[in-house]
Amino acid sequence: MNDDRLRSKFLGALLGTFVGDALGAPVEGWPPDRLADALQDLRDLPEGSPRREMYDALFGLISGGPVPPGTARYTDDTQMMIGVAESLAEHGGFEGPDMARRFAENFEGKRGYGPGAYGVLLALRQGAAWDEVAGQLFGGTGSYGNGAAMRVAPVGVFYHDDPAELRRVAELQATITHTHPLGKEGAALQAFAVACAARREPDTELDPFTFLDDLRAFLRDDSGTYAAKLDDIAELLRSPVPFYEVGEALGTELSAHESVPAAIYAFLAVPHSFREAVLYAVRFGGDADTIGAMAGAIAGAYHGVEAIPERWLAPLENGAKGRDYVRELAEALCARKYQNQSDTPSQ
Repeated sequence: MNDDRLRSKFLGALLGTFVGDALGAPVEGWPPDRLADALQDLRDLPEGSPRREMYDALFGLISGGPVPPGTARYTDDTQMMIGVAESLAEHGGFEGPDMARRFAENFEGKRGYGPGAYGVLLALRQGAAWDEVAGQLFGGTGSYGNGAAMRVAPVGVFYHDDPAELRRVAELQATITHTHPLGKEGAALQAFAVACAARREPDTELDPFTFLDDLRAFLRDDSGTYAAKLDDIAELLRSPVPFYEVGEALGTELSAHESVPAAIYAFLAVPHSFREAVLYAVRFGGDADTIGAMAGAIAGAYHGVEAIPERWLAPLENGAKGRDYVRELAEALCARKYQNQSDTPSQ
């Protein structure tokens, strides 16, 4: 893969997270049937009509009209992804205290953090050890929510060529907020899905079942939960059903073992199109911003940044750590990857 192509995939994964997050945020928590009815009403309108553009961008479902540039906001998904990427780009690898510090410094409660993560990040701000506080949640079992998976795209592209290190770093970054085995395995699986997408070229047909085989071989899932979900994805791909039935089968809520498989399915159902994959993910409703962010990361890593519609990029917020910053951060992360490779002695 040439340098320009890999750079495009880094940009696609990070900006794809941002886009999917922002597209899903206005419809987070919507029941799939209500969301399906709203989208169908808009889909049936003529191309070019203002309300058809609402379908194409989804933001308008809430705003009631065109979205001005720079006003579509990201949630905790993208904010924490930024922290992961900042730390990896700075250090060229995982540094727990630094990544935890960045999570705490970037933290804005209004971005939609769950109560568990909210408490962890406040504790980190007050000096708690990066690898201790999260293990105290839920009576010591830790969280199996999707917070560690939603932010992991930078790990997936940075270690796309090193599955062992990818798993190690995906699990370590998860430990800052999510210590339950299902939460850590969900983060590792999502990171590896991004890596598998980054290693493939979109100008050749993607075989979804080979992709799933690669994911199965990567799993270290003692409970069998994720293996069963991957089997469910394969069966749903062989015998397609309406998307709301897919959501019912895989789950669309906050747990990692529901939302990560839903995002993977959305990508594999329509791998030819970044746009269609993200729309499919958001249409699930439920935790739509996170499923959209994760599907956007996988599809962005596969297709590259050129596949992201400009009309989806333009509305993204663009403050101090907005759209342009995320683009620059992806460039810096890619440059650090090349630096690491050049610093590695040849065998």
